[in-house]
Amino acid sequence: MNKLISAISLILSLSLMSLEARAQLQPVTPPAATSPDKKIAIGFLELRNDARYEPVRAYERLILKKPDHPFAGAQVGIEDAKSQQRAIGAEVTLERMTAAKAEEAPALLKAAIERGMNYILLDVPPELYKSIAETAKGRDIILFNVSAPEDTLRRDVCARELIHVFPSQAQLSDALVQFLVSKKWRDYLVFQGPDPYDDLITKAFTKSAQKFGARIVANQRFEPGTDPRQREKNNPALLSAINKDWDVTFIADKAFEFSRQVPFQTVKPRPVVGAIGLETVAWNWTWEHNGAAQVNSRFSRYAPNRKMEGADWASWMAVKMIATSALRSRSTEFKPIRDFMMGPGTFDADKGLAVSVRAWDHQVRQAILLAGDYYVVASAPLEGFLHRTNELDSLGDDETDTPCHLNR
Repeated sequence: MNKLISAISLILSLSLMSLEARAQLQPVTPPAATSPDKKIAIGFLELRNDARYEPVRAYERLILKKPDHPFAGAQVGIEDAKSQQRAIGAEVTLERMTAAKAEEAPALLKAAIERGMNYILLDVPPELYKSIAETAKGRDIILFNVSAPEDTLRRDVCARELIHVFPSQAQLSDALVQFLVSKKWRDYLVFQGPDPYDDLITKAFTKSAQKFGARIVANQRFEPGTDPRQREKNNPALLSAINKDWDVTFIADKAFEFSRQVPFQTVKPRPVVGAIGLETVAWNWTWEHNGAAQVNSRFSRYAPNRKMEGADWASWMAVKMIATSALRSRSTEFKPIRDFMMGPGTFDADKGLAVSVRAWDHQVRQAILLAGDYYVVASAPLEGFLHRTNELDSLGDDETDTPCHLNR
């Protein structure tokens, strides 16, 4: 009996040893990586049926341009931020908020603030900025203008809670005139359309010409259309038949219908800039320096049917500024992030020169690209255009040029 018990014990021991050995040979599944407990929530506020994104048509079946909301740019920013989340100590999230009507936008913003959202990208028409700024006044929030170039938003709205990532019209015009003057092209013929926005563009271009020692030799007002009775106002050849010479034809034409007829139609062979030909932009899909090709490639994952444009870049940049500020300030709290962004913070914009926020009007100082249809001709500021502190401040409103002084 004792021998039988001993044999059974031996068999059981060997079986247990075999089970333990097999268990040791099984692959061990590592614990799943845990996301940071904290979150940095970013909102993207837009307006449904925003007129700025209506297709630009020559006639019903011929679409000349098809602009789109720049939400895809923000998505690229979130994708880039994921690689930094562990170092930041927080998950960076993005929420798209669409106002059905213009008057609903401030209420959407207020609700987001009350939910604890501290960062919101604004893709709304310029006329909404005043009410939105009033809603945000005194709150712990930063609003990022990612699509509106109007100078009045920088000069008159002048809100502490607002950062203009998209370049101002003054920056865009200064960049264009810097390039023209660098070529020794100083005399300009202007074609100006009837839209109020055309007047704003013309005024900005005229101010830039004066700033850099150039001049407007004539301002010809045109009327879009093909009415033969209006041929003296809609025919580029007739409009350019002036008794003065000029170096460059500048076009201010929001509707774009007249612009596309101007190249090769003026009475003298002159470069065309502005609404067509050479344009000044925050971003262009053919820019291939400073890591831009990789940014364009990542953008194509979210918007495979179009190219990355200026508002897309501004949305991407706004998210990058938030994530970088959290990383560099070593904090996920609002105040340290804001203080870094508004203070010593500089950010790689993949355009060469590092960008930063101007203290006086919260415009992001940045390089401006001068682009044709398939090539970036130059990047401003151009060589030789100096500034006492930062060469990027040779573009747009300097501290002495604006009524907005948020640093005082």
